[in-house]
Amino acid sequence: MISITNGASERARVVVIATDVVGKRMAGPGLRSVRIAEQLTDVATVTLAVSAGDADAALLLSGQPYAVRTYGDANELVRIIGEHDVAYSQVLDRDVIRRSSAGGARFVFDLYNALPAEAIGAEAIGGFSDPEEKDAVFINVLRQFRIALRAGAYFVTSNERQRDFWIGYALAAGALRPSTLRGRTVDDVIGLVPFGMQDDEPVARRLALREDLGIPEDDFLLLWAGGIWDWFDAETPIRAVAELRDQGRRVSLAFYGTAHPNALIGTPPAVARAQSLARRLGVLGNGVYFTEGWVPADERADYLLDADAAVSAHRPSFETRYAFRTRILDHFWARLPSIVTEGDWFADYIGENQLGIVVPCEDVDAMKDAMLRMSRSRYNRRIGRRVDKVRDDWKWSVTTRPLRHAIATWEASLIPGSDEKPAEDSASGQR
Repeated sequence: MISITNGASERARVVVIATDVVGKRMAGPGLRSVRIAEQLTDVATVTLAVSAGDADAALLLSGQPYAVRTYGDANELVRIIGEHDVAYSQVLDRDVIRRSSAGGARFVFDLYNALPAEAIGAEAIGGFSDPEEKDAVFINVLRQFRIALRAGAYFVTSNERQRDFWIGYALAAGALRPSTLRGRTVDDVIGLVPFGMQDDEPVARRLALREDLGIPEDDFLLLWAGGIWDWFDAETPIRAVAELRDQGRRVSLAFYGTAHPNALIGTPPAVARAQSLARRLGVLGNGVYFTEGWVPADERADYLLDADAAVSAHRPSFETRYAFRTRILDHFWARLPSIVTEGDWFADYIGENQLGIVVPCEDVDAMKDAMLRMSRSRYNRRIGRRVDKVRDDWKWSVTTRPLRHAIATWEASLIPGSDEKPAEDSASGQR
């Protein structure tokens, strides 16, 4: 519980706006919205606003310490925001921001995902794969973030790497100027609120992977615990497993999360490529397995606790540099050692704390060696004990502390922004 001392504020009315699917099956953005709403109830009166298309969320989330409201269009969303002091969201439509700001709302924008760095190398942006169309959508993405950075009273992001990215973005957008800084520090402007891990312990009701996919009980089972998006490299671990099985090693790899719960995203092309490769190598359904659809959020433990270790592999890219792999928190939750590829923030963290094995990108031999080392039970258990020591640091109740403090002291901490573009410096030449 946050303790409020000097500069105490009235308990804020906060609306957490979910910008992705909320319901039985949720990807990272939807799940984050639900967890943030839960955590903020310590310091605020909270409403979770979800799309009218997620109407079942109100029923699924009944009994929570926050209200659930649905909105069908911008006008309804503006009305909901107008009933609250603070609106917490990822990027919103500019008209919603403008109208709500005029009504006195203060915005906290969630920048936990460096979306511009992610999108720039994606195969498709907004459903478009043509370079000119992708550029047009991408420019609009940049515009939306510029608007958010100018309008926000406070921001949160996942790690120092991302924070530097967003500070640079804010300066370029004219969102940070001498007249608007007002003595605030970096922490006062952008707090570190990474994705968190559930506070409760995972409990498996069944061994979902081995039972559903027919994986032999004595296979060393690696789990790919999330989607296969454009920037990931599913091929390297698949090749590694195929070569190990050719050598007589009982190693298996299971993928869950083949189709995003948001129908607008659906099944990425990378899934078909991964399945095609596994088929060509003769390991599809015999060493490499894929679940259908998306695992319900409250059933994740059935899959995670059925695995012996977890793997996450990516290609070097802009996305990699600024990524925060939220799936790693599920690895920690289930006390799974991780095999990860180098280059992102979590690879550094895992390497420094000896929570798994870090391998070069797209290196099949290194991936094979890591799988063999991890399959040694004594080595695996030793890493699992180290994972256990860091778990408390990643609970939602810990990772959200800066945000809860900002909300608890909202009248003083959340300085309203403006979505108006700053006047350009008209001076020319040197002074």
